[in-house]
Amino acid sequence: MLDALRRSAKHLNGASIPELSDYVSKLSPEQLRGVASNVKGIYHELLFVHVENLNADGIEARIFEATNYPGADVEFVVDGDTIREVQLKAVASPAAILEHLSRYPDIEVAVTEEVAASFVDAPNVSPSGFSNSGLTNDVSGVFSELPGDSLGQEIAEGVAMGGLVGAAIAAGKILREGKVSKQQFSSAFGDAAVGGVAATTLDVLLDGIS
Repeated sequence: MLDALRRSAKHLNGASIPELSDYVSKLSPEQLRGVASNVKGIYHELLFVHVENLNADGIEARIFEATNYPGADVEFVVDGDTIREVQLKAVASPAAILEHLSRYPDIEVAVTEEVAASFVDAPNVSPSGFSNSGLTNDVSGVFSELPGDSLGQEIAEGVAMGGLVGAAIAAGKILREGKVSKQQFSSAFGDAAVGGVAATTLDVLLDGIS
């Protein structure tokens, strides 16, 4: 988790735990939610790579050095040659996966457990082996140990809400551009939506879209 936080910003590369604590403690609640969401995604990538490299199959999984590498987070390498690229999505909603597939249909995406069931038969979509809720709990737990007692709960709530709303906005854009049908989106997003906020957001997004 601390490695993920260090990777989230260039000025944090090589930062000590006190330096990380100082950085986090100075963030506003809004900034903190954004950083926590970003760190959760990076943490997901690091865990995925670690597990993939435990099987000693001669294939090395590694994250791209650039955090903004287009379309993929992880590459699989054999004898120095890249044989496969994967995008990791630490989300609880399928909207972000639909957006990725519309932009990069040939790049596989590994998703968290919460949305994997919505893409059982979908090509280029596979479970990463991790849950969004578990990743969020890990982030909130570690962050709460850095600056203050109440920080963990705030992060968990902020990441959960921010992820849902962000996914909804992205999904609305996809729908309006006609990259997926209303029926496809409603089925996937509706199956994974949790609570009244998700249902309300879904109704707003679909209203007026043919």
